[in-house]
Amino acid sequence: MKKTVLLFAGIIAATILMVMGLGILLTGSFYFMPSITIDPLSNEDIDGNGMLVLTGTTNLGLNTHLLVNITSGPGRASRSDIAPATAIASVLPGTGGRNSWKAAVNVSGLPPGDYMIRVSGVTFTGNNGTAGPGPVIAAVQFTLGSALTAGDRGLPAPFITANTIGKQAGGDRIGVTGTTNLPPGIMVFWKVDSVGCTGNGSVTGTPAPVIALLPQGNAEILSGTAGVNRWSFSFNSSGMEPGCYLVTITGSSLAGNFPENTTENAVEFVLPGFTSESAPFPSRFITVDTIPARPINAKVVITGTTSLPAGEEFLVEITPLPRRNYDFIVNPMDRSQGAVFAAVKGTALVVPWSGDINLWSMNFDTYHLPPGDYAVNVSNSRVNSTTFRTEPGEVSVSGTFTVRGDAS
Repeated sequence: MKKTVLLFAGIIAATILMVMGLGILLTGSFYFMPSITIDPLSNEDIDGNGMLVLTGTTNLGLNTHLLVNITSGPGRASRSDIAPATAIASVLPGTGGRNSWKAAVNVSGLPPGDYMIRVSGVTFTGNNGTAGPGPVIAAVQFTLGSALTAGDRGLPAPFITANTIGKQAGGDRIGVTGTTNLPPGIMVFWKVDSVGCTGNGSVTGTPAPVIALLPQGNAEILSGTAGVNRWSFSFNSSGMEPGCYLVTITGSSLAGNFPENTTENAVEFVLPGFTSESAPFPSRFITVDTIPARPINAKVVITGTTSLPAGEEFLVEITPLPRRNYDFIVNPMDRSQGAVFAAVKGTALVVPWSGDINLWSMNFDTYHLPPGDYAVNVSNSRVNSTTFRTEPGEVSVSGTFTVRGDAS
């Protein structure tokens, strides 16, 4: 009986040693329980853009993710008006048998006071695999001082954007939509002008002869989402001559439409020399609103509409356009090569709006994006919570925007 017990104990010990050996070979360290540390920090770790830079170590595997969540401290638990600041950090190679992690969190919108910083593993939930906190593994209290050097990283004031109209068929009813941060309830004024065309169908800005009175009118601004409101109108193109046209939309932040308080935008469209019925609009669709060029280190809110029901989650992917924003580096000493690549991925929740049309929005920061042009793809794809791979959906839309090289 004693020999049997010793044999069983030996098998268990050998198994533990084998698992430890595999763990050391695969990760460079062995651990029974996952652990995360947060390096000491202070207000000096907040850079000139209002980004709090956090670092630490972990024994989690390379290329796994951590969720950083900053909330009100114990003395401010009742401050429901203070939204948490969050960021996702990737686990990177480290030293001394542990891996490292680094995250930059935008705290420029947080008032001074005490906060709790929690760093945890990531769990994926929902239809599209939305990242959420796992078991809290590390937490530290942090006092945010009053001397933040960052300016206002909110939405620019005031703005109007117009979505692309493109080529239309003569006789169609033409719809024009867009966004603004002007308040709901006031009116935007619009008018259609005839302009010259180049050979490729774009406008030259040189007016063409006007044969008939062109449409004009106004439209009420309606409440939107995430601080971005919406406007829309349509007009009948019957009787309008083939050619190029420009629709100008003007709004004012104050009653009376004083010139110093006005903002405007314009969008062009082309009427060809034939008439036809418009193609039917798909029953399941996603649209993405025009995104104005934004400077580096700025907050961006992406918005759009959809026919998909409220509660759906969209996958939003922002990547450099082909042949742009790839910074390849060659070290002349050892001929080693490297590259810098920046992108953003997140999810957007569909919220109810009006009739059969719902809204979605996602905000992000251009802090990590170098200047250049980027593609935005929005779809009802999902992230598999087991493999972490993206599984394509059947509805999607693409757009573009530009990050300028200036900081304001």
